[in-house]
Amino acid sequence: MTTLADALAAEREKRRREGEDATTRREVGRAVLQALAQRLNAEPLPTWSFISKGDEILVVHAKNGAAARQHVASWVVDQQMRLILDREETEWITAESCARVVDEAVRITAKYIVEAEALNLPVKRDLSELARRG
Repeated sequence: MTTLADALAAEREKRRREGEDATTRREVGRAVLQALAQRLNAEPLPTWSFISKGDEILVVHAKNGAAARQHVASWVVDQQMRLILDREETEWITAESCARVVDEAVRITAKYIVEAEALNLPVKRDLSELARRG
């Protein structure tokens, strides 16, 4: 027979573990995003840049000079621990897959850039708007 005290203790422990797991997932996601940002920024592209902002990497395209920089997409980590860019996603992030995930994200980014240049993809927001929000 389960007592209320036992059920409360079990529920509190479950919530504590879930909180720790969420913190760990967030930290791992940020580390992978940081590794990806470093790779994407290793070789500057004339009209493309990648800006780390919290839990995302902004994909920025400069049209008609640096003053017209526009945010066109973002890399984020989803709840299932995959990197997501627009409708593309990587395999799950694990200790064993981290390097593959970053490599895959670089390839997805290259594909996205080529498609964006060919299709002139819509802008999510001007970076001037982003600066006002902080």
